[in-house]
Amino acid sequence: MIDYHIHTEHSIDASGTISEYCDQALKLGLEEICFTNHCELDPERNDSFMKFNGEREPFSREGLTKLRSEIYEARDRCMKKGLTVKFGIEVGYYRGIEPRLEEMIGGMDLDFVIGAIHCLDHICIDSSRECGRYFADHQAQELIDAYFKAVEDLINSRMFDSIAHLDVYKKYGLDHYGKKICNIPGRIIIPIFEMIRDGDIALEMNTAGMRFMNEFYPAPALMELACKLDVRLLSIGSDSHRPEDLGKDLALATQHLKSFGYDAVYTFEKRSPRARKI
Repeated sequence: MIDYHIHTEHSIDASGTISEYCDQALKLGLEEICFTNHCELDPERNDSFMKFNGEREPFSREGLTKLRSEIYEARDRCMKKGLTVKFGIEVGYYRGIEPRLEEMIGGMDLDFVIGAIHCLDHICIDSSRECGRYFADHQAQELIDAYFKAVEDLINSRMFDSIAHLDVYKKYGLDHYGKKICNIPGRIIIPIFEMIRDGDIALEMNTAGMRFMNEFYPAPALMELACKLDVRLLSIGSDSHRPEDLGKDLALATQHLKSFGYDAVYTFEKRSPRARKI
């Protein structure tokens, strides 16, 4: 099994060293992991940080280079033990990020770059502390329209290898809006899947939803539609923010994907996808 969505103590909302994650991966018998710490660059927010030795510092190329060195050290150690370690990042997308993101990651030799929509109107809808501010001022359909317009922009930027947790808004949106938050009109979601397919960007099967609401991201109805529209490029990850969540529900997710007719997920090397049979 592989896990391609992992946050270490270098992300401000996560814990666990790279070594602790590698030890856990070896204990679980994982074959390949990719570290994907947060890259948040929105100048209108106050979360553009990395952590080293428990201390925050502004997100920078220098910090990313330092993180890469730590991951490469782990990669070299683990190679002899049968564990492949990759260097990735999860980027919180916002409109206009492209020049700043290129400045940060250009020439960084990343294996994998995930794009994610965490914020709308610079408010994190994936945060229990912030989401209520956005929900209070927007109806369910307004949220869906804004969210998937941001997804469309993310895909059109052509800067990403995979799109994370496609329906993450349901994490807290379900409690606020009820089931209507899950009703995505075909006029919105069908073009999104067609763009994902035609843009050769991977759709992420993210298992973190099982830990929060007993449902994967994307929801079963969305996976069924993705399969029907021939979205074949898939990545898979636990979105772990602590070592004990590494690999959580990956086996279940694999069976879930098989039930829709999928027979492969993809790993990445220097941002080039490679199929791995499941």
